[in-house]
Amino acid sequence: MLMRYLKGYSLLLIASLVACSKSSTTTTYVGNWVKRSEFEGVARSGAASFVIDNKAYVGTGYDGENRLQDFWAYDVDLNQWTQKAPFIGSARNGAVGMTIGSKGYVGTGYDGRDKLKDFYEYDATTNSWAQKADFAGTARYGAVGFGLKNNLGYISTGYDGNWLKDNWEYNPATNSWQQAQSLTSGKRTDASVFVIGNRAYVCMGTANSTFVNDFYVFDGDSKNWTQLNYIDNVSDSSFDDSYNFKGSGAASFAMNGKGYIVSGTKGSLSTAVWEYDPNTDRWTQKTDFEGAARTGACGFSIKERGFVVLGVSNNMPLDDMREFHPFEEYNKND
Repeated sequence: MLMRYLKGYSLLLIASLVACSKSSTTTTYVGNWVKRSEFEGVARSGAASFVIDNKAYVGTGYDGENRLQDFWAYDVDLNQWTQKAPFIGSARNGAVGMTIGSKGYVGTGYDGRDKLKDFYEYDATTNSWAQKADFAGTARYGAVGFGLKNNLGYISTGYDGNWLKDNWEYNPATNSWQQAQSLTSGKRTDASVFVIGNRAYVCMGTANSTFVNDFYVFDGDSKNWTQLNYIDNVSDSSFDDSYNFKGSGAASFAMNGKGYIVSGTKGSLSTAVWEYDPNTDRWTQKTDFEGAARTGACGFSIKERGFVVLGVSNNMPLDDMREFHPFEEYNKND
C-alpha cells in the first residue's frame, strides 16, 4: 500500500483505461455532465477539499513529481478559481478535508516519506491557516473526514501500515479529540464519504488488497454507525457489481438529498456514476462521467450542485472539472 502513495496515486498496477463509457454500452442512463472552469493550479490527484459559504476550497495533492501546498477557491456564480493562502503544513497528498461550522480543516496524509497526523484550520474571512491539536489517532493517509451539523468533525478509516476502521471526533470549541464509535466492521482505505442531513455515509475502499462492498452510515445525533445494504444492492437486479461499482479512490458528493459516487479504480479505471437514495437504501446507475476515467479526484457540492475536479488517469494528473445534472438527458455537445 505504501508504494501507491510513494507514487501519489500513480496506479502502477493499472495498464489500461476502462470501459463503462457511453460508447461501450447500449444502456441509456439519466444525467448530464457539463464542463466548468478548469482548476487554475497545476493538475494533481489526492487533493483535499471543503466548502465554506458557497465556495469550494481545493488544495494540496500530488502532481506526479511533487506534493503541493497551494490552495484555491472556486466561485460557482462566477465559474472562476482564485488562489488563496497556501496550506501551512507540509506538502502532502491523501489528506482529509472537511467543513465544521464556518471553518475548513485539513489533516493527516502522506508527505513522500512519512504518514501524518497534524491538523489545520482555515478561516475564509481572514484567508489564514492555524495549526490545531494533532489528530489523536495514528498517523495515516487514505482516511475519510466529514463535518456534521452539531459542529463536530470526524476522521475515520485509512491506512497506517494496517487497514483501519477507527473513528475520531474533533471539537473545534475545545480544540480536542476523543475516540468515537468505530465502524462495526469494514476496515478500509481510500473510501468515499458523503453527508446527507446530519448523517455521513461511508462506502467503497480496499482492505487486504480487496475491494470492500459493505456500507455504513454514521448518525451525528446518536453518534452510532449502522450497516446499510451492501453496495451490490442496486435498482437493476441484473447488474454485475464487479464490473463498475466496487472500487476505491472515487469522488463523492451529495445534493438534493442523494449521494453520488463517481469514477475511481475498480480493477481498472472507471467512469461509472452511481446515485444513492437514503429513503430506499438502494443505488441507481446514472450517466457516466464525461471526462477521462480517473482516480483520486475531488467531489463537492455548492448550492445543491455537484462537481468533480482533478484526479489522475494512467499516470497523467488532470485539472478539468465537470458539473453533474442528475435529471437531465445526456448532451454530448456541452
